[in-house]
Amino acid sequence: MIPSEQDLRTLTEKILKLSKADSAVVHVSAAHHANLRFANNDITSNASQNLLSLSITSNFGTRSASVSWNQTDAHSLQQAVTRSEQMARLSPPNPEFMPPLAAQSYLKANSFSAHTAASGPDQLANWLQAAIDSTRAAKVAGAGYLSRKTSASAMATSAGLFVYQPSTVVDFSITARTQQGNGSGWASTQVTDSKDLTLKSTADRAVEKALQSVQASDLPAARYPVILEASAARDLINLLLWSLSQRSSDEKRSFLNQLSKGDPIGQNLFGKKASLYSDPTYQAAPSSICSSDGLPKQRTEWISQGTLKHLHCGRYWAKKQQIPAIPAPGNLIMPGDNQPLEKLISQVDRGILITRLWYLRMVQPQTLLYTGLTRDGTFLIENGKISRPVNNFRFNESPTNILRNLIASGTPERVLGSESSMPMHIPPLLVDDFHFSSVSDAV
Repeated sequence: MIPSEQDLRTLTEKILKLSKADSAVVHVSAAHHANLRFANNDITSNASQNLLSLSITSNFGTRSASVSWNQTDAHSLQQAVTRSEQMARLSPPNPEFMPPLAAQSYLKANSFSAHTAASGPDQLANWLQAAIDSTRAAKVAGAGYLSRKTSASAMATSAGLFVYQPSTVVDFSITARTQQGNGSGWASTQVTDSKDLTLKSTADRAVEKALQSVQASDLPAARYPVILEASAARDLINLLLWSLSQRSSDEKRSFLNQLSKGDPIGQNLFGKKASLYSDPTYQAAPSSICSSDGLPKQRTEWISQGTLKHLHCGRYWAKKQQIPAIPAPGNLIMPGDNQPLEKLISQVDRGILITRLWYLRMVQPQTLLYTGLTRDGTFLIENGKISRPVNNFRFNESPTNILRNLIASGTPERVLGSESSMPMHIPPLLVDDFHFSSVSDAV
């Protein structure tokens, strides 16, 4: 049972009343996290955790310090407040200090499902059973992770701000491998409301990839047209979004400085097909309604038909530059062309279908060049059809080029990736001229 809005309002008010600082900010997060791990088509472990985290930041002028703890008794509250104040007095002045925000107006959060919150271990086991039945029936080895998290967070400031948000999320990913170890498939899903769970169909996708990827044949590394399934697409697009920083651009240390001269906003830097936006109340993938410092999040267009519309910008830099502060996104939505995957495949004369990417790492910040690996199902497309499984690859590619070379897209999905669990609604992408730099031996 997560604490109510009134519970956290009372707790934050109690903490702030103890403060003797010039100003203070309190964060509280309470969560119940349940999960099941499975391997070889059987549950191997389960866990149930109640988590509580509190923090206070005390400010004397521009001197600040923060303390975190996890107890709510009177002694612990007082001890944390006192310690943060002692540390703040000893801290050096912060030239970029911004005072806590006063009361703000927020969008109404829709990130909570009572149905999900009420689910217990029995429900998780029942959800998972359908996936395990699928892998057993196909005589492949299924392994993965099912997680249900229910949480409530609150922020309060001495200037009068208070914001509360309850949330629920279910994450599921599954790897299916053939008994001989020569075929591997992967699939995932993420939902706010567990009524939307379809674990059998998710498992079926992983099983199909595993069986199709048996005895992959050799294919040389080169530049190919590719279809990035939603999981692979989200990993690359996510890397782009977090780099859309106003401050980095203004200080000439952004990849945007290589693409444009002067202000990049308003310039077409990403081709004609790409559009990206965030919206904390987007029904299919809702997110937090405020930033960590309490700045309200709104629906924000980042890229529209290839044109850069906004950069995220913190309060200090916004004040310095005399521009509006725009918080970083909590989710990401990419509208698709809503073409079935089969239709995307039919548009490729010779190219590669990528199920999943793995171990993405920065190569060159100036151009946003990343490297990584394909895995769990990589297939050659010939004459508009999947012809055979092929070896995995290492790639060197920039998400900027992904958008610039975007040809078509499918129907958006909310799935997990390898790099983050931020809610994203992203379609499969048909992209030209994707650079595979070498062959990987991994299955």
